[in-house]
Amino acid sequence: MREMTLLTTEEKELLSRAASLMEELLETLEIAQDKKLVKDLKAALKEVEEGKTRLLDELIRELDLEGEVRS
Repeated sequence: MREMTLLTTEEKELLSRAASLMEELLETLEIAQDKKLVKDLKAALKEVEEGKTRLLDELIRELDLEGEVRS
């Protein structure tokens, strides 16, 4: 008996990508509804724009964590 499929491989891939996109959108909506998280993200982005950040490698060296953390 011949196996019957309803979707082509391309259609299955498209559905998989659509499902992933829906998950990402739901996560985005969840984050957007968290007022404290949005406030913290805005503050962090402002610090980046103001140059108040440093490279992860520098922080690891400063904290003497070279042997414990892989960058």
